[in-house]
Amino acid sequence: MPTWADVDELAGRLPGAERTVTHEGSPAWRAGRHTFARLRVDDDARELVQVWTGEMDTALALAGRRDVFVRIDTFRFRVTLWARLDRLDRRELAELLLDSYDVRGGPRRRGDIGLADLLR
Repeated sequence: MPTWADVDELAGRLPGAERTVTHEGSPAWRAGRHTFARLRVDDDARELVQVWTGEMDTALALAGRRDVFVRIDTFRFRVTLWARLDRLDRRELAELLLDSYDVRGGPRRRGDIGLADLLR
């Protein structure tokens, strides 16, 4: 069961990723000038991670997993999702972070770093 500490560990392995704090004070990670992972907390004090994807059909694809992905907002060119960290496994978290990093910072920024590098 991942926590925000796992987000810190995995995101910290991405080239040029920078730990930061959002305008209201929650921890986040940036790729360049764009946030790609952000800590959210639900009404029950459970940790959520907010990430982004370019897969525009994400809401439909994850319709059966609303217990994990509690908020999905679709915009013109990207989708943002909020996922309960305690419902993800480490691999799925790493996949979400990689996708979000690519969408927000550009895939060239990542270079040859892949899923195996994050999970080592």
